[in-house]
Amino acid sequence: MNKTDLPKVTIVTPSYNQAEFLEETIKSVLNQTYPNIEYIVVDGGSTDGSVDIIKKYEDQLAWWVSEPDNGQSDAINKGFAKATGDVYNWLNSDDILYPDAVKIAVHFMQKHPESEVVYGDRIVIDGKGRIIDVFEPVSVSKRMAKFALRIPQEATFFSARIWKKVNGLNESLHFVMDSDLWYRFLEETRFFHIPVFLGAYRNHEESKSVYGLGKEKSDKAMAEIIYLRKNYSSFLSQVKLLRKWLRYFQLLQHAYERNKRTRRLLKEEVRNIIFENKP
Repeated sequence: MNKTDLPKVTIVTPSYNQAEFLEETIKSVLNQTYPNIEYIVVDGGSTDGSVDIIKKYEDQLAWWVSEPDNGQSDAINKGFAKATGDVYNWLNSDDILYPDAVKIAVHFMQKHPESEVVYGDRIVIDGKGRIIDVFEPVSVSKRMAKFALRIPQEATFFSARIWKKVNGLNESLHFVMDSDLWYRFLEETRFFHIPVFLGAYRNHEESKSVYGLGKEKSDKAMAEIIYLRKNYSSFLSQVKLLRKWLRYFQLLQHAYERNKRTRRLLKEEVRNIIFENKP
C-alpha cells in the first residue's frame, strides 16, 4: 500500500530542558514502522543543548520551534495547530514509543471507527531506561469513568476531528490536562483498549508524577485534582470507603479482562499486524 493511502499520523513532542532524554524520544518516533508520520517538536526555549539535538533531526521534522511558551499544554496546542494529520498523539520529551505503536494504533482506529480514541498499555522506566513497573489499564466506560479514568497518555491515539471538536487541551491545567481531555473525549466517542505495550513512561526526579503528583502533592496539583473531581466525578467517588472498594473492583475487572478470549484474540491480531510484510 502506498504511503499516501494510509492515514497521516501527527505526533507532537513538547520539550523543555530535557536534553538527557530528548534524542531517545525523537528516535522512537522517527524509527516507527508506520510510514506516514508527521512529526512536530515544540521546544519552550531550552538552554541545555536540546535545540542542538532537535537541529540534528530537523530534516525529518515537519515543523519545529524553540521559543518561550506558557507551559506544556500551550506547547502541545501550538504543535497541533500546525498539524495536517488524521490521527494525533503527543509524546513528552522523556517518554518513548515502541517501534510498531503507530502501526498498531492506526489498524484498530480503522477497524473500529466508532472509537476515535484507542490506547494501549504502558511500561514504566526510570532515568536510565530500566523497567520499574507496568500499567495495564482496564477498559473505559462512561459509567466507571465517573469513579476513575486512567489511561497511559503516551500510548493514546485519537482522531484529529475529536481534538478539534473539544478545542484541544485546557491551557490553565498543567498536571491533569490529559485526564481533563479524556473526560471531554468520552462525551463524544467510545474508547478502545489495545492490550499490548505501545510505549514507555519515564519516571524520574524531574517528571511531573514525582514533583507534582507524587506522595507529597503540590498545592497546584491538588487544586487541579479538585477541579477534575468537581467537573467529572460522581459524588460517590469522593467517599473514601467507596474509593477503596473501587480499587478492589478494578483489580477484579483487570483479572477478568486478562482472561477473556477477546483479549487473547486481540493479542494474536497485534502479532499479525507486527509481522505482516516481514520476511
